[in-house]
Amino acid sequence: MKLYERKSEVIEEWALLAFLLACFLLAFFKDIYPVLDKGLTAAVFASAFFILKQIRDLRIEVRSLDDPPEKHYPSAREFYESAARAVKRSQHQICATYFRNNKPTKDFGKAAEQYFDAVLRFAKEKGTVRRIIKVTNPELASWCREQEMLDRSIPTYYVRVLNPTQGNVEPMNMAIMDKTITYLLFADHTDTQLGGVRPTGKQLAEFLQARFDEHWRLATPIRDYVESDEFKSLLRGDGDVKRGRP
Repeated sequence: MKLYERKSEVIEEWALLAFLLACFLLAFFKDIYPVLDKGLTAAVFASAFFILKQIRDLRIEVRSLDDPPEKHYPSAREFYESAARAVKRSQHQICATYFRNNKPTKDFGKAAEQYFDAVLRFAKEKGTVRRIIKVTNPELASWCREQEMLDRSIPTYYVRVLNPTQGNVEPMNMAIMDKTITYLLFADHTDTQLGGVRPTGKQLAEFLQARFDEHWRLATPIRDYVESDEFKSLLRGDGDVKRGRP
C-alpha cells in the first residue's frame, strides 16, 4: 500500500471516531438541551451517507477481484477465452495487431475462433475495430483478401497492412480494449504453441495505445494494399516478402 493511501485511511479513521463521539454527545445531552435534536437528526443522515459510501467502496473492491491485476495465460485456449470475455465487456473501441507468420487456423482451437468472431460482432453491434496485420507470404495474402472483404462489408471494421520491413516497426501481437485493457500474445516453440499475458497499469496501456496509433499511421489501408504489385505477387505465390522477426 502506498504511503499516501495509508495516510488517507488514518485520517478517515480519526474523522469517523470524532463523528461517532459527536453523535454520542448529541444523544447524551439532547434531553438537557432540546435544540440538539436537530443536530442529532443531521448526524443520523450523515451516518446513513457514510454507510452507503462504505458499501460502494466495498463493491468496487469486490469487483476488482473479478479481474486480477495481472494474469498469465500459458496456452492459446486460456488466452483467447479471456480476451473474448474482455471483447464482450468492451464498449467503444478495439485495437489489435496480428504479426504472426501464419493466419489464424483451427489449430488454435475453438477459443480462438470465438475470439475472432466476438471481435466481428463487436464491430457490427457496438463500436469500432482497428486491426493491423502483416502480409509476407501467400498464406497471409489469402487471409488478407478475407480481411479486405470484411473491411468493405462492415462499416466500423478497419484493417491496415504493415510489414516489419516498413519503417521502424517492431512486431508485437496485442489487443487493446477501450484504451484501458491490454493483452499481449507470444509464440512458443511451434506455430501452434501460444501464450500470453494481460498486464495492468494506466501508463502501460497508454504506451501500447500510442505504439498502435503510430503503427496505424505508417500502415497501408487494406483496400489500397490489395491493389499493389506486392500483394498480387504474394497471391500468385511468387515468393515471400523479406520479413523481420515474427
